Amino acid sequence: MTFLTTRYHLKRNLTPNDFERLRGLSTVYGIRGLSFDGPYLVVEYDASRIHEAEVLATVQQVGVPVGPEKPIAPGAFDYVGEFKDFAWPTQGLSPANQKG
Repeated sequence: MTFLTTRYHLKRNLTPNDFERLRGLSTVYGIRGLSFDGPYLVVEYDASRIHEAEVLATVQQVGVPVGPEKPIAPGAFDYVGEFKDFAWPTQGLSPANQKG
């Protein structure tokens, strides 16, 4: 499992209908949680299940007006920088710890 968080800028204040639509995202495979940080919607997701571009598309498909902080490059990770990968050791000679 690879848990990431990404932030999307809210394009306007959310209405009660928007919150109802966001509630439906809890059933999307790979999305783990939603929260708010000022003018941002913060989405925690499992990158081994869903890609960041798919997360953005899913949020936009339900009708919530959001946009990425920066353009999402194909195959890119999130831009918040929070990365939790429980599949790799965080110390020692793991390939995940090698500096390129």
